[in-house]
Amino acid sequence: MRIAIPVWRKSVSTVFDSANRLIIINFEAGRIKDRSKIKFIESTIISKTARLRELGVQVLVCGAISRPLVNMITASGIKVIPFVRGTVDEVINAYFNDCLPDNRFVMPGCCQGEWIGKKRGWRYGGGKRGG
Repeated sequence: MRIAIPVWRKSVSTVFDSANRLIIINFEAGRIKDRSKIKFIESTIISKTARLRELGVQVLVCGAISRPLVNMITASGIKVIPFVRGTVDEVINAYFNDCLPDNRFVMPGCCQGEWIGKKRGWRYGGGKRGG
């Protein structure tokens, strides 16, 4: 499985739409196989989505993301887990330990959505207010 997380310094970028770096994590046989940091300089929702597909990303864990972009990414078959905050290492650990729905990882003031499990993904925009 390939997971992408947009980064700013050591934390999840606040807004995916303007992120210019990604951490790509390859997860195999129950553990992290490798991770790499790449430039992500695409400027349109079409090019951003195409780049994620090109990279083989299956799950995008990110901060805030615009509705048109999340719609395009999910339509391309990539699961999106939005409105996440924290350091990259904390978020990776939380994801793999099924702890990502914990309030400490939810961006304040953002729609939390409804967590329905890491294997099924995130239902965007349908839930409670985070805080």
